[in-house]
Amino acid sequence: MRVSRNFMSAMLGIGSNTSASRRHRMSSLQPTGASRILNAGKTGQTGNSSTIYQNMKTYAGEVQYTASELTKTGDDSLFAKAKESGDTTGITKQVKEFVNQYNGMVRSLKSSGSRVDNSYLNQLNANAMMCRSALQATGVTKNSDGTLSVNDKALKSASLEDLEKAWGSGTSFAAKSSAAAENVQANAVSGMNNLINNSYSNLLKNFGTRGNFFNFFS
Repeated sequence: MRVSRNFMSAMLGIGSNTSASRRHRMSSLQPTGASRILNAGKTGQTGNSSTIYQNMKTYAGEVQYTASELTKTGDDSLFAKAKESGDTTGITKQVKEFVNQYNGMVRSLKSSGSRVDNSYLNQLNANAMMCRSALQATGVTKNSDGTLSVNDKALKSASLEDLEKAWGSGTSFAAKSSAAAENVQANAVSGMNNLINNSYSNLLKNFGTRGNFFNFFS
């Protein structure tokens, strides 16, 4: 029975838009049938690359989602509620979540080491340097490896004005990072597609058209 590239792409969730909704989040820690297909065609580097790209796609999608929560406008937004109540807990919670996902994305890019992914790292670092003062005012600093650290006490005591400047405006660090994460995610999907195409070709070469490919989903 023949298996199409489109079928394998669907198994990996490739092609879906994860930039604005957690409905498209993908767990990179659970092995899937399609992941085993990637590993079946070639071991070692292919399997490692598959995991890296899946992690990168997931973290980049989460960065976009969390940034959208922070930069949302209107009466129901985090900052509108904080201005009304004087309580910034909802904002600081999202900032810490953003930092966790951002650090995961950075580590995935560093694990890849490709020229394109290194260029995304440079862009993220440049954004962090550009927003350094605003971030520090909210207790967030950039580490030498490109990840971020949070001083909980400084974050909790940050003024609403400083929080909005660093995280809530259309020109904030969160907004800049979200735009970069969209490109990171698209590149991760492209890399996954390339691995699928290569593994698909290897399966055809190794098993022929009569091979029972569905054994890899068991």
